[in-house]
Amino acid sequence: MLLRAMARLVGSLLMVALALLGLGVAAYCFDGFIGLGSVRPDRLLGLPAARRDVGHFLAQLAAPGDTAGLALVCGIGAILLGLLLLWALLRSSKERLVVLDTDADGAKLAARPRTLQAMARVLAEQAPGITKVKRPKLTLSRRGTRGRLKVTASRHRTSERDEVQRAVTSQLEPISGPFNLTPRIRVHVGQPGERVQ
Repeated sequence: MLLRAMARLVGSLLMVALALLGLGVAAYCFDGFIGLGSVRPDRLLGLPAARRDVGHFLAQLAAPGDTAGLALVCGIGAILLGLLLLWALLRSSKERLVVLDTDADGAKLAARPRTLQAMARVLAEQAPGITKVKRPKLTLSRRGTRGRLKVTASRHRTSERDEVQRAVTSQLEPISGPFNLTPRIRVHVGQPGERVQ
């Protein structure tokens, strides 16, 4: 979510920069008809002086040394950041749903993954011997018709691991069965201070 917000911000800033560049090019073209003098965009921005500075910097980059190494690292970082932002912009923003049923007309009865994760956590916490349940992880197929539900739970020291696993699997059956989710249960001994049933 943070990556998508960052991608949108960068996209908006790029659009503003592109619009300003277009205005600058338009003003530069008008200089042929109307003498803009010192108001010409390249003179306003001090581009002749910037050209000298950039030329000096590029000469340093061409020579071997610390500046060239730093520029290489920054260039690779910029490429990776650009690819990450492109991935965030181009990936589908459609919300994934867990499909329960699809009728002949193509209408779907589905649930949001977060809702199912919350339900799975509440159901798993009701299993005997459980002291704590982490937020379950839900991995869906492309169509959302099946998936894997990973639940990590803590058990009391006196309870048997296999029995607790079976109890959690049984508790999850009301949602794992109808939504075609394969439960993956991990149970370990709880830490001191966790609640005990």
